[in-house]
Amino acid sequence: MNFKKNTIALAVGSAIGLSNGAWAAEEAAKMEIAPITVTGEKIDRTLEKTQSSVVVVTDKNLREHGDKDLVDVFARTPGVYSQAGNENWGIRGVPVSGFDDQGPATLNGAVSVYVDGAVQPNRALTLSPVPLWDAEQVEVFLGPQSTTQGRNSLAGAVVIRTKNPTFEPSFSAQTNVGNYGEHGAAVAGGGAIVDDKIAGRIAVDYGEGDGYIRNTALNEDANPRRTSNVRGKLLILPNDDTDVLLTYAHNEHRQGDRSTMRGADGKPSYYDISSNTEAFDNLKQDTLSAKVDYRLNDAWSLTSMTANTHTDYSNRLDSDQTALSNDVILRKHDGDLFSQELRLNYASDTVKSFVGAYYGHSTNDFLDRLLATDPVDNGTVKGNTTIENKALFGEINWTFAPRWTLITGLRYDHETNDTDIEQDTFSTSEQVKKSFDAVLPKLGIDYELATDQYLGFMVQKGYRGGGVNVRAGSGHQAYDPEYTTNYELSYRGSFFDKTLRTRANLYYTDWKDQQVSVRQTGSRFIEVFNAGRSDIKGLEVSVEKDVSEQVTLTASGAVTDGKYKDFVTGRGQDMSGESFLSSPKYKVSVGGVYRFDDRLIFGTDVVYQSTAPSEYEFDASGKVTGERRSDNYVLVNFNTEYKVTKNVAVSAYVKNAFDKEYVTNNRSDDIIDVGAPRTVGMVLRYDM
Repeated sequence: MNFKKNTIALAVGSAIGLSNGAWAAEEAAKMEIAPITVTGEKIDRTLEKTQSSVVVVTDKNLREHGDKDLVDVFARTPGVYSQAGNENWGIRGVPVSGFDDQGPATLNGAVSVYVDGAVQPNRALTLSPVPLWDAEQVEVFLGPQSTTQGRNSLAGAVVIRTKNPTFEPSFSAQTNVGNYGEHGAAVAGGGAIVDDKIAGRIAVDYGEGDGYIRNTALNEDANPRRTSNVRGKLLILPNDDTDVLLTYAHNEHRQGDRSTMRGADGKPSYYDISSNTEAFDNLKQDTLSAKVDYRLNDAWSLTSMTANTHTDYSNRLDSDQTALSNDVILRKHDGDLFSQELRLNYASDTVKSFVGAYYGHSTNDFLDRLLATDPVDNGTVKGNTTIENKALFGEINWTFAPRWTLITGLRYDHETNDTDIEQDTFSTSEQVKKSFDAVLPKLGIDYELATDQYLGFMVQKGYRGGGVNVRAGSGHQAYDPEYTTNYELSYRGSFFDKTLRTRANLYYTDWKDQQVSVRQTGSRFIEVFNAGRSDIKGLEVSVEKDVSEQVTLTASGAVTDGKYKDFVTGRGQDMSGESFLSSPKYKVSVGGVYRFDDRLIFGTDVVYQSTAPSEYEFDASGKVTGERRSDNYVLVNFNTEYKVTKNVAVSAYVKNAFDKEYVTNNRSDDIIDVGAPRTVGMVLRYDM
């Protein structure tokens, strides 16, 4: 292995003092702009030729904006709403877990997130902030991706690719500190193990903090956080036509209570909660994956992607979230996600296409217990869910005439859900098995108006499978899939030698057979039915301008208008005609990056997000009479980095620089959610 004993000596020697004219000349030579390639739709395209509404963030962007995790990326992405901690986020007004509130053991969601080809469990998406240390590129797709990605991609998909091994030695390390007890460290590196045949890379990061919420009843931090991640990769090249990439990742995340409360005057008591239970969420995750690319000839290739993820989740929650009673909920869930995908790819001057087969097998064993002050209220729900998913899919991009490209895709999806539940509270036991089938087409046309100017139109079907209600205190009947049809007009254009880049997507989504939760009359049971219908209308626009080699300015915005056409809540209240809960109608982000003398980087972002409904108020007949809304806000963020030497850099960041206080979920009870206060930090980084 070329990269071994002398790593530490090299790091120390480089850190002491390489800063001269040769370094400046070397850095200046790197100032060429390479085209961004979008890979998440399984046909590699440049960003300007990608019709879908997609935001691509490279490792360079992550560093310039001081992004630590997926929450930071979402915060400035129009069309995506989010809140601190990642607990609630969504794309185009659709929450990541869907609208039907499937309960804590859900295996169905509305957005898929992939890391190195492995789909992430739903619990990780709403609990872990998904750290981006050692990330190569993040692609956020807004709108249905069901034809390509299959289940759980009704509203969109996020595709994250971490850095792969290379045969050249590499090494990076950093340490960070911040307010609220924030501190951590990370290291990554690798190189050739067998010259031109086997290369390896290891990335490790660890972070913890006290959090900014205080538990006044226990007089301690309510939301301490601890996160650790280890990833190892092996790149094996057995011959000139075969690439094998093996990945193992281990992740652990533990955190406390993220809620806050209202004060005695009814106003938010920012960053305080009073609870007599030390609440926590604990998630451990192990992922093994293998990607094999085999080139049959210049036009044809085979790709195999195999992944298996095991999760171990435990939770303790104060069910009344006060210091008055001592009602505690304990949860333990063990899950497995296995997937195998095989694709045959073809590429020529006029045709790019693939045809593939997919098999997925997901299981979740769950045990939920309520330990109440009054033993009469004690109860246990336990069971398991197994989902088997099979699919055939394909896509053809055919440039049938100069400037004209036809895009066709089709997926046939078959899913079986087998759920067994035992609930001692009502002495009930349910064994439910149900199968679903879906045909998911997409059809589009792309026209090159002029050089670097593209106009496209796409129609495609979105889908989320049905399931079984596993909520405690409810019946456990099955419900059917839900579907969307999305109509989207897109424009991508570059001007002035590609120094000005623009994108726009105008869309309309019709949603039918929507899964909604309904409380049965005179009963405590909450059922899930396909009783809803909605539509979403919106526009997403982005502009990026390289004013010079030193300055890049960006501006983007989204209008998202999602409304329930036919929607009855779990309490039988009619929300038809009302806007989606938690979905802001407007979001705007402007920012800039300034680079000086190849040593100093200064970046800033200003983000505006409009208010959104958190809860509707009803009269006795179930008609909407009012609403409670979250706050609108403007957040200003800063990030700066200074290269002390060629290898050593010091950076600092400020999030929410003016310490804006705002409510993100304005429910009518005493427990609410608020945005994060001002956070500051510094990072010391070494790159070989």
